[in-house]
Amino acid sequence: MKILRYEQINENKMWYKTIPEILSWLDSKSEMPWIWLDTETTGLGGPKVQQLTQIAAIASDYNFKSNTFNDIASFDEKIKLTNEIKSRYSNPNDTSRKILSFNHYGTGNYKYKNEKEVVDSFFEWINEHSPCLLIAQNAGFDMNMLGGRYGNKISNEVFDTKRLIQLYYLPLLQALAENDSKYQEMLNKIGKSERDGGLVSSSMSKIGPALGINMTGYHDALTDCKITIQMYQKIVDFLKQNQDKDIMKYQAERIKVIRQE
Repeated sequence: MKILRYEQINENKMWYKTIPEILSWLDSKSEMPWIWLDTETTGLGGPKVQQLTQIAAIASDYNFKSNTFNDIASFDEKIKLTNEIKSRYSNPNDTSRKILSFNHYGTGNYKYKNEKEVVDSFFEWINEHSPCLLIAQNAGFDMNMLGGRYGNKISNEVFDTKRLIQLYYLPLLQALAENDSKYQEMLNKIGKSERDGGLVSSSMSKIGPALGINMTGYHDALTDCKITIQMYQKIVDFLKQNQDKDIMKYQAERIKVIRQE
């Protein structure tokens, strides 16, 4: 068993595939459970600097033909702050308080638990549904936090919906926009982002609203899992409807940016 590190997730057999090829790859994974997961944390900087504040996931069976999911189990736990994080509150330059508010920390009827206990419990829960496919938006961040805080090992294959957006959805919109202004309007609505190298944003906060998804509760981990599922379904339906479109030119442009991350 090994930790799937960020660079390995980047190379997740998704690069340079045509639309039919990526759809076929997704179909090939539909025989196992899909676990949609998300984490909330005290900020950026990685597992040696920040802690987890929420872990949520939805396990589901996937019917690729109908592009529908049947939920079979869920996990949702919030986590007590460590003494190290609490001690930062006296530092006026620390952003923890702002991020915790942004992530809905302290709201809802949750019993806040010890971080290691929740992490260990989550990995036991994953094992109950393994072999499975783990899916997350910006999966590298979540996997590094989950695997890096206490050395838990991730052996399941990981699929990053951010890569689906960057390498297939947005390039398809760009290709279609060459002959149809409504797709350019969609790209304009999403907008560009420095995090995407100045290209159109792949952020959930931009893609979700552009797809007509209700973002109420965004940045609660369980809500984000549900939003990710909806994004995936809408994107895959769109890919199925436009399988013959050549997206290689725009895909190559994205890969250049991804390699610099």
